[in-house]
Amino acid sequence: SPSRTATRTPAASASPSAAPGGDDKAKLAASVAKALGVPMFYDSPALAAELDRLQTRTVISYGPDAHGRERVEGPASADNLPQLPGLPRKPDANAQLVLTDGEPEPATAATLAAAGVTPLVLHSGHPGETKTSVEKVKADTKPIVAVGTAFGSVAAFDVKLDVARTAAELPGGGVTPFPGRRMIALYGHPGTAALGMMGEQPPAQAVGRVKKYVDEYQALLKDDTIIGAFEIITTVASGFPGKDGTYSFKTPQEQILPWIEEAERSGLYCVLDLQPGRTDFLTQAKLYADLLKRPWVGLALDPEWRLKPNQKHLQQIGQVGVDEINTVGAWLADFVKENKLPPKVLTLHQFQSRMIVGRDRLDTSRDEIQYLVHADGQGTQPMKQDTWGVLKKGLPANVYLGWKNFVDEDKPMLTPKQTVDQVHPTPYFVSYQ
Repeated sequence: SPSRTATRTPAASASPSAAPGGDDKAKLAASVAKALGVPMFYDSPALAAELDRLQTRTVISYGPDAHGRERVEGPASADNLPQLPGLPRKPDANAQLVLTDGEPEPATAATLAAAGVTPLVLHSGHPGETKTSVEKVKADTKPIVAVGTAFGSVAAFDVKLDVARTAAELPGGGVTPFPGRRMIALYGHPGTAALGMMGEQPPAQAVGRVKKYVDEYQALLKDDTIIGAFEIITTVASGFPGKDGTYSFKTPQEQILPWIEEAERSGLYCVLDLQPGRTDFLTQAKLYADLLKRPWVGLALDPEWRLKPNQKHLQQIGQVGVDEINTVGAWLADFVKENKLPPKVLTLHQFQSRMIVGRDRLDTSRDEIQYLVHADGQGTQPMKQDTWGVLKKGLPANVYLGWKNFVDEDKPMLTPKQTVDQVHPTPYFVSYQ
């Protein structure tokens, strides 16, 4: 920024500039700037001051204005440029750690190259996105430069840096669940085969079963990190009201804990799925706070089983308002922050638009949680694709997508290759029930 005090550059520089608006022109200017080892700027009222700060004498320009400097017409390639003293230059390698939120736009990429910097490209705006990014921010004690809007304010970025440096890493490395990994899960209830694949065998055998799926997906998605997961039905929709009248059975923590411990030993993530009946999601989530203190345990809300007063399961499909979801999200985000945990997955199961009322108002502003909308409808593949298309429409920002394969109910169930080839965008969470 020209308004900030900076040490003056001791040597003069030549700088290509390009008028904003022409993508092709900008890409051309960036390629020439990189070849010459000089920075690139877009023309603006502030550019003259920046050229003064850099002591620039010559501008290679793709626009009409050189701001009082010697102007050289921007060439079609660096090879067509008239010989200029000191060009091309080879920038010295620069150890400054620079993070970008995606591939930098042309001027940024060219200027970083001129500074001798190779940026680390992230996508979520979180410095803890990957194993590599965590290693780098832990090792770097100097100020870190973040380029891009996804990183948020300086204060917010400082908080995320602290999380990346101190929170426990997740399976596969990094502290944020997505987009640094994809998860392949068995879904079900411990010891209850009728509720899904996970309950068809003991924990250790379930680990082996899910890892076979992980290997298949990893072979198909070679550039991604694929890990296994358990999605555990923790409170189970019931046909009986129970002593509390909720029509929801609360699985004792001691029945769930062996599955979580086996998952932790085996490098799997866990998600606790809530089917609350006539009570609310937050009340049930708080029952399992001790399990949620574990870094590798997230949460899932299943609106299909959220009843209104006097409703019963299987007589209608349940639904929940977004305000209740936002309340759970705020509580879980505060819980993560207070307990110095890595960000958690907060899954929303959905196969009809009406199941989440007001989804467009979902609050995704908290860095402590990552929402995932999980399409868990069953049936023929055309039906499932129709549902997938509906759920993708109007998806709030910063929400990831998941997909469920039903072994017995889908007609037919997709293979891992078919799931990758036919479900777009590729889901970040694929579960098997």
